[in-house]
Amino acid sequence: MSSPQFSLDSFKPSKLFDLTGRVALVTGAGTGIGLAQAQGLAAAGAKVYIASRRGDMLADVVKKYGFHDYLEMDVTDKSSIESAVQSFSKKEDRLDILVSNAGGAGPTHFGADTSAPDGTTDPAKKHEPMSADDYKKNMDKNNSFESWTDIFAVNSFALFFVATAFLPLLAKGTEYGQKQQQPFTSTVISTSSISSIVNQSQMHFAYNSSKAAVVKLTETMAYEFAYSVKEKIRVNSVAPGVVPSQMTADNRDPETSKSSLKEKLPVMSIPVGRPAREEEMASAIIYLAAGEYLHGTILSVDGGFSLSQP
Repeated sequence: MSSPQFSLDSFKPSKLFDLTGRVALVTGAGTGIGLAQAQGLAAAGAKVYIASRRGDMLADVVKKYGFHDYLEMDVTDKSSIESAVQSFSKKEDRLDILVSNAGGAGPTHFGADTSAPDGTTDPAKKHEPMSADDYKKNMDKNNSFESWTDIFAVNSFALFFVATAFLPLLAKGTEYGQKQQQPFTSTVISTSSISSIVNQSQMHFAYNSSKAAVVKLTETMAYEFAYSVKEKIRVNSVAPGVVPSQMTADNRDPETSKSSLKEKLPVMSIPVGRPAREEEMASAIIYLAAGEYLHGTILSVDGGFSLSQP
């Protein structure tokens, strides 16, 4: 074989997805998807800070996984967010990657959709519709203005308030990035959900609605941060499907969580036949963080789940 006339060095994954020296902050990174995202960014060379309101566990997580440091921050409290910004500013003069991942599941119900009470899903086994009176009673019992407000606060409102609070530091990240040999812009990455795309309630109207709000907010911020902010900042979202985590599992232990999900898989209708692996959440976040031409993108990482759901 003849020698290539063109060097492929710039196309090597180690170059395309190199985040060496970039400063990253991941909220809700103590466990689950957020932890996998933080691990992925660190593996790609980023200097990773993690944030959570559960400060008692963050120091151990930082030590265990080799992250740089942590911030204690309640993403549903504006004063806590501002305090975290001040603390971060004493450590770093810029922020290159902000991952808004903190979230919750919210109130659930059981209605006439393809989701059974145990969380399994099978489009071929649609449950019998209930009367309007029974459906109303079910909704009244399991939903309240307070529960909806709580889930929107952590899933949707937090994205806006955290991103805008860190905006000046993100702008400095872009200013720094544009001076580098390989220029880059700062980025905000939200964690939405495949539940924001499917039409079924999946037993949680509030959660699905709040994640749909995340998608719209991501797209709106992508536009505004490009046209209304002088220092352009990219905004994208990853929309995971079924992932072993504290919100989707029946047990808090990671290994038994995976076993629980595997037992449900025969009726879960995921084309690839399994839940996502942590490494797949990591690769998605690296792709969005490094992809300079990605802006306003909602990246579905669901194993084809949305193809099989109405």
